[in-house]
Amino acid sequence: MKKKYILAHDVGTGGTKAVITDLHGRILQTAYRSHQLYYPQEGWVEQKPEELWNAYVSTTREVYTKAGIDPDEIMGLGVSAQMFNLIPVDDHSNPLINMISWLDVRSVKQADRIMNGDLPEFLFKKTGNIPTAKDIIPKILWLREVRPEIWERTSKLLDCKEYIIYRLTGEIAIDWHGASVYFLFDPYDKEWSEPVCRRLGIPVEKLPKTYPSTHVIGELTEKASESTGLKRETPVVLCAGDVAAAQTGSGSNRDGKVHLCIGTATWIGISSSRFENNPKKPFWALNHIHPEKWIIAGEMETGGGALMWFKDTFCQDEVKRAKKEGVSVYEFISRMATEIEPGSNKLLFAPWLSGERAPVLDHYARGAFVGLSLSHTKSHLARSVMEGIAYHLRWISESMQNIGHRINEMNAIGGGSTSDVFAQIISDITGYQLNIMEFPLEAGAIGAALTVAVAMGTYSSVDSIDDLIGIRKKIEPVRENKNRYDDLYEEFREIYTALFPIFRRLHTSR
Repeated sequence: MKKKYILAHDVGTGGTKAVITDLHGRILQTAYRSHQLYYPQEGWVEQKPEELWNAYVSTTREVYTKAGIDPDEIMGLGVSAQMFNLIPVDDHSNPLINMISWLDVRSVKQADRIMNGDLPEFLFKKTGNIPTAKDIIPKILWLREVRPEIWERTSKLLDCKEYIIYRLTGEIAIDWHGASVYFLFDPYDKEWSEPVCRRLGIPVEKLPKTYPSTHVIGELTEKASESTGLKRETPVVLCAGDVAAAQTGSGSNRDGKVHLCIGTATWIGISSSRFENNPKKPFWALNHIHPEKWIIAGEMETGGGALMWFKDTFCQDEVKRAKKEGVSVYEFISRMATEIEPGSNKLLFAPWLSGERAPVLDHYARGAFVGLSLSHTKSHLARSVMEGIAYHLRWISESMQNIGHRINEMNAIGGGSTSDVFAQIISDITGYQLNIMEFPLEAGAIGAALTVAVAMGTYSSVDSIDDLIGIRKKIEPVRENKNRYDDLYEEFREIYTALFPIFRRLHTSR
């Protein structure tokens, strides 16, 4: 039977999406299961590895059944996933604790220690990155210092995708992109940095073996085959985590191409053959799926997450109405935003609800409404949240251009890109044309699927994938709106300067 389909997954924070595509990345069927987040203590955010695996299994069976495809027709499997998480496993690769989520900030103490003295300069010189409390290095140090009994039993330190890959193949391995997210990886030599691991007291042997993203790591185990209904001999490709998969699935692989992902976390990613970064306040500098390139990405911790917070906190009536009408509550929020003139009557929103990464590298930063008055309504708040996210994206993009990266337009994906009003606000404030991609919600899974196609020899390089990804619409900035936003943007920048010392005092206050 001819192998003509690819099965790929995007294991996100909120849920797992499975897709069946043809060899050109065209989606034939999708399936989705949500995930639970757990908050056992203040600042702690966890997920259960077994629940992530169960979501993978259920979406797998559903997607090929709904597509009417014989599993024998599937050429290969690919997995993308959320990153910056930590799952310590024992000698039998069983999780010793719940997965510590990328949203978790229990390791602030460890992160503060890392960011003092000459260690930031040392880490940047060796890896091109400096960690904050949400990154993997502080989480590892927290595990070693606070849970020494778990640390002693830890055989390997995994991220989310690597756990799924193990459950599929029985192999412990990580791709170069995923390894670079640990900030323990030498981006040039493509291996774990012995000097960094030694200085931090992290044994290299606790880290997975590394391979290119297009490496075929193995075939399904008998147990995985029984669970998923897939053929045992189906090849499994390592693929890459969500940042690289989004870069590829948005058609932004060629040198200098830029994508904007508006998800829970929101980032601007640039494909670059130059390893160019800011040594003091670095952006993410991560290995690309293309083995000779990097992704330089400026991330805000709660872009779409800030809009989600607004929904959960202020929009209970809209949630009920959305359920009755069978539409997304975000459609109602977008309608509220359209009622308000650009600038939200001088109401500014600082979207730093869970610390901030680019371009400030500050895990103490917090959100704020500034300029709130009796005349402001919930609709003003809705639009100001969207505008605050867009102001911050402009700040990131300007900072990226200041170190030599050019941005002319962005390929937009993620849930936020499906709102015309939100996309227009981002375009107006940043001044860039946004290309809304044909499948903005499936871009990560498409990126994983097409990485499988490259691995299996269907395409010579991920660069050729750019020609396969369609654009649904183009949104250009409205000059009149941009002029109105320019002055407000300068005030937005001043909010951080003014509140910077207050954020730190609040952290230590009773």
